[in-house]
This record gives sequence, structure tokens and C-alpha cells, in this order.
Amino acid sequence: MKKTKVILLTIIASISCVSLFGQYTEEDIYAYIERYKEPAINKMYEYKIPASITIAQGIFESACGMSHLAKDGNNHFGIKCHKEWEGDTILIDDDELQECFRKYATVEESFNDHSLFLKTRPRYSGLFELDVMDYAGWAKGLKAAGYATNPEYANRLIRLIETYHIARLDTLYQERLANGYFKNYPDVHPEQTSVKEPEKPAVQPVPANDDSRISPEPAKPHKPHKPAKQHTDNPTAKPANSQPANPPAQKQPAKPAPAPTPTPAPAQESATSSAADANEATEVAVREEKPTALTVFSALKGEYPRADYPFTDRDVYVNNRTLFVIAEKGDTYAKIARDVQDKEARIKKYNDVTGNAKLKVGQVVYIERKNSACKEPYYKVVNAESMLYVAQKCAISLKKLCKYNNIPETEKLKKDRMLKLQK
Repeated sequence: MKKTKVILLTIIASISCVSLFGQYTEEDIYAYIERYKEPAINKMYEYKIPASITIAQGIFESACGMSHLAKDGNNHFGIKCHKEWEGDTILIDDDELQECFRKYATVEESFNDHSLFLKTRPRYSGLFELDVMDYAGWAKGLKAAGYATNPEYANRLIRLIETYHIARLDTLYQERLANGYFKNYPDVHPEQTSVKEPEKPAVQPVPANDDSRISPEPAKPHKPHKPAKQHTDNPTAKPANSQPANPPAQKQPAKPAPAPTPTPAPAQESATSSAADANEATEVAVREEKPTALTVFSALKGEYPRADYPFTDRDVYVNNRTLFVIAEKGDTYAKIARDVQDKEARIKKYNDVTGNAKLKVGQVVYIERKNSACKEPYYKVVNAESMLYVAQKCAISLKKLCKYNNIPETEKLKKDRMLKLQK
């Protein structure tokens, strides 16, 4: 009975992880827009910040309100504490461990502080010289002012706004303004105006090559498995990670598949492949049963739950609450980085890769930072595996894995050895 209970709890935990970290759907985006459009429009009146920009940043930074920071801190814009903050705080692992972020009593407070953050910092003063209806100019201005260092930040905001017709909120603001809706501000209510909001348009997939208004490469909203990396007040800060991006071109969002039935451990690639094979990115993964010095962790489609992640054409899966893709013929780290709108160096860092490493077909490539621990406390070495292989298989930081076990990355592991996966 006890064993059955443990199995059931494990299944429930797995399902919960998929739900929480499987990102968000188009329905979630529309729900976020509808839920927070009124405070965004009100802030547009009060601070002259486009409502479309406020909503797009909220989607981008908070993963539609589903990030840890948004859920536990009501912080939808990733604003860190900074020395002048005197309110409540919440500590979250970001670029550094246990970084300080602002914590709000309500989401509305987060919207208020976001507006004040932009309005009171001189670096953003140039934005308020732009037309309040110029969402594209605002998106580019935010990027230029250092709100985020990711080179695609402006494009992603623009594509979010255009794909989901968020600019209709800016138009609604103008109509309300003309009708005297704000004369009793802040005591205003949507039912007081005769203005009718446009019907929510049907989703219009963005053509794969529709780059005429943005960039040579189609920009996609940020990956939100985790939410986008929160910005700092430092223009040279690391790029935002995580986040939303654009719906896949000419493709409906992937629906999360139910957790697969237990299968043998993911097939693995032997490090004893020939030297010629090792240098071929298109080499089919070698899968052997006999113990080998395994270093490359691979998987087959269907071995892990799919993530409902509509912002890339690639199939995305989840392991230990961490999103990954499976390398295909012709893939490189640079190509995968472009596909998920990230940098090659960051993708390599997520996978503990250095130098000019090449991929093999079937290889697991994480598209966000691996976790610092696993829900299972230990891992039993199956074959003569490497530490890197175990780190990839368990979706855990290689550095943390070595620290927990007090052994170097180069340690040779023997079959049946028990490794700690938690502190």
C-alpha cells in the first residue's frame, strides 16, 4: 500500500510539474489580456504608457501570471528590489542565487509600480516624448534604454502586440478619452462608457517569412517555461531568459500530451562511436545496452511529456520542470538558439557545453537553465555514466551535482553508485 501511495504521489507531482512549467497557451494570453486590460488602460491615462506595452511586458515577464514571482510575489514585471525599495521582498534564484525582488500585496500594486518605475527613472524619459499610440517606438525605446539586453526584446513585444491585437486597448483608451470616460478618474468603471470593445479576433498565425515590419528573421515572443528573466536597472545586465514568444508559424500550439506510460530508461548514445561518427552532427544516436562511458544523453519522441509551448515550431518536452528539445538532423546549438529566440552561448551554458561541441541526432538540448535539485533525492548509476550524462538525464545543474557529491566533473562513475540529487 505504501509503495502504491508513493507511485501515485510521484505521478501527481509529475502532472503538476507539466501543468506549471509547460508554459502557457493562446487561451492563457487572451485571458491575461482580458483580466488586466482595465488597469493597463487606466495607467495609460495616468502615466501615458501604452496599454499594449504594459500588457505585452506583463505577458512576457510573468508567463501570463504563472511564474513563481507572479504567483508568490504579485510581481508581473520582474522588478528587482534596488536600494531605494522599502516594501516587502521575495528571494528567487535568477541570474544569481536568492536575488531580491519586489513583492506586492496585489497585482494592481505591481502595475502601479511598473508605471512609476518607467516614469521616475531618467533613462526612460525619452519614451514619454513618443506618441502614446506608437507601441513599436515604445518597444524599441525600452530595449534601447536597457530594460532588457536580449537583442530580440523589442521585436518580441511588437510581435506579441500584433499577433494578439493588443493595440486595440490603445484604441479603446483613445475612444474613452474622447467620450469623457476619465473625467471622474480614478472613480471610473467600464460600464460607464458607451464605447464597446472590439470582439476578440480569431488567432491569425504569423506567416513564417513575415519579417517585413520587424527583422530579417521572424521574431517570436519570449519562451515563458519559466518566465522571462527579470530585468535589472543595469543596461549591461544579462539578457532576459525565459519567456514568451510568438505562436508558431502556420502551426497550432502543441497540446500537452499525457504523461507516457513507464518505458525503459531513455535510450543512450555510446561514447565508443567512431571518431568519424563523433564529428558528424547528423550521425544517428548509437543506442547500446552494454555498460559504456556514456556522455551524451538522448531521448526519443514520446519518452517525456510534451510541453504546451506555442512559441516555436519545434516540439518541446519537459524533464524535471525543465524544457528541452531533441536534436534533429542538421541541428547545431546556433540553429536551436535561433529557433527558440535565445543566444547560442546561453543554450550551451544550459547544457554545460564548452567549445565547438557538435550535436547528435536524438540528443537532449535544454532551452532553459536546469534545476538545482530533483524531487528524487538520489540517482542510481545504471551504466558507467559520466557526471555530465547524469546531469543531463536528471535535468540538474552539473555544478550542483558535483557539489552535492563532493566529486569533480571528471569523476568516473561505477555502476550502482548512488548520487545525491539534493542538498
